[in-house]
Formats: sequence, C-alpha cells, structure tokens
Amino acid sequence: MWFLGAGRTRGDVESVAARLRSVELKAQEHEADMAVFERDHTALDLRVRRLEGELEDLRRQRIEAYARWWNTREDRDRALHIARRLRRRLERARRRRLRPIDGYAEG
Repeated sequence: MWFLGAGRTRGDVESVAARLRSVELKAQEHEADMAVFERDHTALDLRVRRLEGELEDLRRQRIEAYARWWNTREDRDRALHIARRLRRRLERARRRRLRPIDGYAEG
C-alpha cells in the first residue's frame, strides 16, 4: 500500500488495520453520543421556546394588570377631587343659608 511506505511488513499492515478499526469504533461511539446530545438539545430548545412564550404572556398580563391599577387609581383620584369640590360647595351653601339676615339666622 502506498501510504505504508516501502519495506513495511505484513505485521505493520495488521497493526495499522487494528488501529483503524479502533479509531472507527471510537468515531461510532462519538456519533452515538452526538445523537443523544442532539436529542437533548432539541428537547431543551423546545422547552426554552415554550417557557419564553409563557414569559412573554406573563409580561403582557403584568402590564395589563398595572394599567388596570393605574386607571382605577386615576378614577379614584378624580372621584376624591370631585367629592372635595362638592363638599366645599355644600359648605359654602350652608354658610350662605345660615348667614344672619338683618341679625337673624335662617333655618
């Protein structure tokens, strides 16, 4: 064989063939390991995509919940503001009604 060089004996050819079988078996073992790792990677990739989808959904829900809280807070503040204004108006009306006219208080 040309890659063995000139003057190689039959024993050298057998040792090279044995080494070749050993290396090919090692390559097959690595191939099998790679298939297992690829399956694991695919399963993990699917899980990550699912969890990322859930995370995106939860983030959207969080933003919506905050928006509902914010709008409710704004409505509460608006209602309190109107209540304060009406309370002041009511107090002014009571004071006017109870103001003495010619020294006498109505009521």
